Amino acid sequence: MSEALAIIDGPTFMPVIHMPGSLYRWTVKNGTAEQHVYVQIADALDASEFEDPLRSSIETKGESVLYKLLERGNVPTRIKITSAGITEVGMDRCARPCVF
Repeated sequence: MSEALAIIDGPTFMPVIHMPGSLYRWTVKNGTAEQHVYVQIADALDASEFEDPLRSSIETKGESVLYKLLERGNVPTRIKITSAGITEVGMDRCARPCVF
């Protein structure tokens, strides 16, 4: 991971009423700036519905995806994780699939 990019806080659960799934916030240090990255995990992937090791995998999925994006030098504003895959939503509001 680039030295300028580092996760400094999170995950923080964000209760949102009118949105399906769970939303978490991480804070990323990007040079001298701090950026918030929001990770939305679909209802179908609710960790409490599964047994370990799948439960642990779902609970840490947002952070592991975020680390991979930071390694590439990307700091998206939002990541959506669904059973269909992972979508990165950038500053330009264009959704594009994440390819690892």
